[in-house]
Amino acid sequence: MKLPELTIGKSLKSKRVLVRVDWNIPLTGELAGLDSLKLERTFPLIKDLSKHGAVVILMTHLGRPKKQEKKYSTKNLIDIVKKQSGIRLRFLDKKLDDPKGLSQAKKLIKVAKPSTIFLLENVRFNKGETENDPKLAKVYSELGSLFVNDAFASCHREHASVVGITKLLPSYAGPSLMAEVEALSKLLKKPKKPFVAVIGGAKLSSKIGALESLLKIADKVMVGGAMAHVFFAAKKMSIGKSMIEEEAIPLAKKLIKHQKLLLPIDVVVAKKLNEKTKARVVRVEDIKKTDVIGDIGTGTMLAWSQIIRKAQTIVWNGPVGVTEIPTFSNGSKVLNQAIAVRSRGPAYGVVGGGDTLPVVMQSGMGEWIDHLSTGGGAMLEFIANKGKLPGLQALTKELKN
Repeated sequence: MKLPELTIGKSLKSKRVLVRVDWNIPLTGELAGLDSLKLERTFPLIKDLSKHGAVVILMTHLGRPKKQEKKYSTKNLIDIVKKQSGIRLRFLDKKLDDPKGLSQAKKLIKVAKPSTIFLLENVRFNKGETENDPKLAKVYSELGSLFVNDAFASCHREHASVVGITKLLPSYAGPSLMAEVEALSKLLKKPKKPFVAVIGGAKLSSKIGALESLLKIADKVMVGGAMAHVFFAAKKMSIGKSMIEEEAIPLAKKLIKHQKLLLPIDVVVAKKLNEKTKARVVRVEDIKKTDVIGDIGTGTMLAWSQIIRKAQTIVWNGPVGVTEIPTFSNGSKVLNQAIAVRSRGPAYGVVGGGDTLPVVMQSGMGEWIDHLSTGGGAMLEFIANKGKLPGLQALTKELKN
């Protein structure tokens, strides 16, 4: 898939450039891992556009608001962005789905000096955003003269600010989006063998498409986290009082006998998952009715690490334990080290996912990984759909009306 790239130069002076970013980050605590990367990777484009005199209009969503709530206002991002990058944003708090608000916004943008950078209010405050309403897409298009999508993490959403707007303005892919596509495409186009995947996290249903795709192209697919519990249940094995996505058991039954699929051979269990609990390692066959699974066991850590050490291509999405509790974070840490060391050497390694990247970043080995993806869901959808995401297809005009 060849994406259209914007040439940034003197010709953009005073041009109104709408830029879709994905700044959907938590607004509490210190920025780290995925949240920091989501911001940092968009700053070069914004600075470059401003440097060349463009009037930049930034668009992003924040959270999943059901109504206009202050805690989801993008105004909260202004100080964070300034602290992270030095970029000064001018908040445009006009209601775009209101004719008066739209008119006021257009006037402010029209008289803005070159290099001004505006930040629009949360696009999900606008009626019709998530439904990809053509009327809202037209409203967005009236604010700018061209559109740049630099929000890979939102490209699996067929929303007005991602897809609809591309039908009305000359549209381009931003540099961080292009970097994501280039990096992830290497997993799909003749990846070097052996190709191994580690898929963890809580819900099998949200990753089933990627899992099925990986079972076709990878040599080994290791499944951990609460996702593995579904497979244990499908094999009619006890998981005690562990978390399980019951409705996903039929999905697991379809894949349970796949030769490439590897499940944990042992696990770390306790009566409760907290920092004070007493944990122990048991074979999967020995899980008691009162046990709660919190991590993969030491035998699994060793076996999977040995497989990773021979890999030439590696992809990891989703922790294999409850990483926020130290007692149950060791499996993810051990696999992270194996993946990072191998990626630093001969293998091509890609890691993504909101709960996975903090493990990598905290280890100090993030630079050893070939690519850290800021799009957890988008990354999985990219793999599942062979690179075809609504936001990408819209840029190449491959998306059907």
